[in-house]
Amino acid sequence: MGIPTRASSGFPAALTLSAALVAALLTPRAEAQRPTPLRSANGPWLLRAAKVLPVDAPPIENGEVLVVDGKIVGVGRDLSVPPGTEVIDGGEGFLVPGIVELHCHVGVSGGDINDTVLPHNMELRTLDLVLADSPELQRAVEAGVTTALIIPGSGSTIGGLGTLVKTAGPSFDERLIRFPGALKIALHARGGNPARRAGDLGSTRLGLHHMLKEVLAQAKAYHEALARFESGETSERPGPSPRLDSLRGLWRGDFPVIFHAYGVNDTMTAIRIVKWGLGADMVISHGVYDSFKIADVLAASGVPMNIGPRQFEFYESTFVGNAAALAAAGVPTSICTDAPVVPQEDLQVQAAMAVRLGLPAAAALRGLTLEPARAIGIADRVGSLTVGKDADLCLFPGDPIDPRHAPGLVMVDGRIVIDRRAVDADAGR
Repeated sequence: MGIPTRASSGFPAALTLSAALVAALLTPRAEAQRPTPLRSANGPWLLRAAKVLPVDAPPIENGEVLVVDGKIVGVGRDLSVPPGTEVIDGGEGFLVPGIVELHCHVGVSGGDINDTVLPHNMELRTLDLVLADSPELQRAVEAGVTTALIIPGSGSTIGGLGTLVKTAGPSFDERLIRFPGALKIALHARGGNPARRAGDLGSTRLGLHHMLKEVLAQAKAYHEALARFESGETSERPGPSPRLDSLRGLWRGDFPVIFHAYGVNDTMTAIRIVKWGLGADMVISHGVYDSFKIADVLAASGVPMNIGPRQFEFYESTFVGNAAALAAAGVPTSICTDAPVVPQEDLQVQAAMAVRLGLPAAAALRGLTLEPARAIGIADRVGSLTVGKDADLCLFPGDPIDPRHAPGLVMVDGRIVIDRRAVDADAGR
């Protein structure tokens, strides 16, 4: 079985995941073809390609995208351009939005993403760990990943607060999208991650779930009491609680919970505690093993599923594609790597595996771009080639879901941060 294609979809002919592809995946693309460094100029640019895939709109044959001052200001054909516009001709390539990764632990000093003395660490944050010059983030952007949610590990039940960043830019302040990006919570799951050594209670699902419900209920009650005081509804101010203060944004809808959870039991537990029990926004990340069995419940709940790095479940002598089954049921489905568990530059591989197991190619591209942006609440800025959004985009020489194709050009906020087109042209001679 290959990657499916539709005559009107703008996607190429079927791709067969063969021995040649496996060999290609083992070739260090970025090291063999080092891209140029970041170019500080930010346009205006007119990018042309044989296939422009906006993701939130139909594909455009021989399309154009106009970028001015770091934003997309035009998408279509025969666009009017301001004086001084530089044209970037992508030839027979594919122009797509930058890739969005919701579950990774890269770009930080090694070993600093888990603090497991206490089971609940809601006041800890990855914001202070992100390195100004990270080889991991460099490799990510070379592969077309332009936005990443950098979260704590799963060594404790509440790991702390994650940070949403662009993977390239002149300064960290300019790269920062949002802090907090999400609250990281890990359930027991099959690996039992937070039960390894985080505190003396919570080594079983009974204790872990009870403690999690208690602390989140306390945090919501604290927020509501403080909100009543702030609105003038009451003159009684609740006593200060720095630990619970860090969760107030959760109840205001400023950021969601991202859950390390997979399988029917833990997925449903996460939804019962946070979505149904406390009314907070959430994303299930990993979401694999047999979660496909409750696809109808997940679709009804509206909880997004962020699938990876395992894309299948062997069930009743059949390989079931989790992403395919969930998306077919109407579940908002995106794809992740859990980098550095799986290298972030292998997001294409994850998407190709999902397609091989039944996910339509267009849905796979959405799962790398618009679906994760929607899940984390930043689809007003990234995830599609849409007028008004940040100019984060990638120009691929071929099918963007085919891991054999590295992007020839990557743009973040209207700046060209990767440009290997000249290297690719020389290699093809």
